[in-house]
Amino acid sequence: MRILSRARPWSPSPDDAVRRATGGAVRVLNHADTTALTALAAADPVANCFVESILEKGRDATPAHSGGPLFLGIFTQATPVTAGRPAELEAACWVGANVVPIGATAEAGALFGVALTALHRRFASVYGPREAVLPLWEELSRGPQRARQIRDDQPLMVLRGRPAVEPSPHVRPARTEEFPVVLPACVAMFEEELGFSPLQNGAVQYRLRVEDLIRNGWSLVDLDDAGRVRFKADLGVVSASCTQIQGVWVEPGQRGQGLAAPSVAAVTEYARQTAPLVSLYVNSFNTAALRTYRTVGFEQVGTFATVLL
Repeated sequence: MRILSRARPWSPSPDDAVRRATGGAVRVLNHADTTALTALAAADPVANCFVESILEKGRDATPAHSGGPLFLGIFTQATPVTAGRPAELEAACWVGANVVPIGATAEAGALFGVALTALHRRFASVYGPREAVLPLWEELSRGPQRARQIRDDQPLMVLRGRPAVEPSPHVRPARTEEFPVVLPACVAMFEEELGFSPLQNGAVQYRLRVEDLIRNGWSLVDLDDAGRVRFKADLGVVSASCTQIQGVWVEPGQRGQGLAAPSVAAVTEYARQTAPLVSLYVNSFNTAALRTYRTVGFEQVGTFATVLL
């Protein structure tokens, strides 16, 4: 007896899906687009610190594998003035567990949102320049995912030189053997910032992330005489041009005692050994943090938005 195999239902490739959904305005980038993507990210090394860090690790624009991370791109449309010229990459978007637009206007952000909806993937967050993130989310929200939080006003700040405050001499890179002490402080910071524990889901991945930061010398701490963390911060993203500080936390009992500004100043001095620009972004409602960063010498250069999914 002949046994007939059941054919799998056909499904379009990611490139086919986004082209169809956007009328060809968006496509998946490939190896040949890597140079253009690198130049686009380099145009704003502060806003695009994360993407530059990915590209500098040897990643190019080629999708890693089916269902894996990829870059989307929007190219110039031919006009009577540009006819005959090669299309140029106008905007791009990193699509991984998180979604990060690059050099995108509001219109481009909306197009990326349409394209992402057509991919039928789930994401952990959308973040980056507010002008692109909010229109992107408006389109993406037409799909099944719902936002847990929308933080639509996050000053993007940068320090280009020495801090305006004398750095604390007590802040230093955490040591490998201090992981059991550093991890609870990281968890406390995460819970305070997002309202849930990072150990609820993906505990292994979070622990590995903290271990990696310590191993790379990118987790900085100030321990009290009893060996407890009084202050912590991470060099969360590092590129050749810019370092982005993340995870700043002062132990609640130590707040209001003048610890934050000198400690952040020490982190920035350490970060400046890696890249000339030091950046961070912060929720506008966190007035205490904003006051600290401005005291240290950070200046606002843009506005981010984050949609937590």
